[in-house]
Amino acid sequence: MKIDKVAGSAITQTQFDHSSRRTSTTASSQPRPEPGVQVDTQRMANMQEQLKQLPSIDMDKVAAVKDALARGELELDIQALSGAIMQFHTGHE
Repeated sequence: MKIDKVAGSAITQTQFDHSSRRTSTTASSQPRPEPGVQVDTQRMANMQEQLKQLPSIDMDKVAAVKDALARGELELDIQALSGAIMQFHTGHE
């Protein structure tokens, strides 16, 4: 397939430098190194089982925070909370 005209292109066909094209024949002749990561599958399986047994939410802690908020012992900074939520979900504030 040949492209004769590219709309809005700043590079004309005469400006294109063909010398930057290189063929890589030496890279394919060398053997690839093996990855350096070794995984202990038994240990990983044990850790995953332990994680499954943990509760995902500490309901006692949630109840304590709710009570502290209701009593006015804990201030809620709405600006900081909304900024943290935006940072978590979008990567920026």
